[in-house]
Amino acid sequence: MNTLAIPDRPSVLVTDQLNAEWRRLGARPIPKRWPLPALADCTVLADAADVIGRTRRDQPAVADDLLIGLLDQRTERDDHLAGRLVLQVMLGRAIRLARRAHRFGAGGVRGDLPQLTGAAVAALWHAIATYPVDRRRHKVSVNLCMDALRYFKVSLADDAPDLVDATVLDTAEPLFHPAPAPVVEVFATLTWGISKEIITADDAELLVRVYCPLPGQHGGAHLVASELGLSPGAVRQRCSRAIQRLSTAVQDRGPALTTGA
Repeated sequence: MNTLAIPDRPSVLVTDQLNAEWRRLGARPIPKRWPLPALADCTVLADAADVIGRTRRDQPAVADDLLIGLLDQRTERDDHLAGRLVLQVMLGRAIRLARRAHRFGAGGVRGDLPQLTGAAVAALWHAIATYPVDRRRHKVSVNLCMDALRYFKVSLADDAPDLVDATVLDTAEPLFHPAPAPVVEVFATLTWGISKEIITADDAELLVRVYCPLPGQHGGAHLVASELGLSPGAVRQRCSRAIQRLSTAVQDRGPALTTGA
């Protein structure tokens, strides 16, 4: 598993990679730290995913309690495994978002199903990571779907996204990892940068691998450098140059960023 936005090969979908990862994760025991009585009869994570899937269809109120419990673990206790379970349960939504947005033969991201799928997964993960568990405790599955749709639309903006702050591009790794919040904004900026030929697809792939790894994956210049057979300094320098080009281009647009021009 490599990137969230730009896979190594055009035919590889992030959702396929996540499903492959889940075949391993699903065999892990359910953490005892999760206070979820509805999962008392479950032994492993795959059992929990099945129970949540059934209750979403047949017992929405029970599903709400389960999802709120997991989201609370994720947002309040930084439990990424709880968020990963929610992501897996909701992954079909990301697949549908990507396929509905896909246009065969279209230019740019609309014609690129792997990029669309990466954007949809990023949007769903962002929705999970930022869900307000104290305020929205009912129809949780629907709310997550709607939030993911909203973030997905932002990431597919036809021009530079107006919510991008130049500091997002200029800040070092701690902002990007492990906090997931900027992922959608970063993806949208990279997509725009490629479309405007400010950076190459290879530049964007490197930035994603370093700064926006998939849930459960580790990014950072040192790890990526080791995988690519480069020095960390060389990776950081290449990232820095790409970030500088993007930052300058975004700032040069000035008022156009807020008007959507």
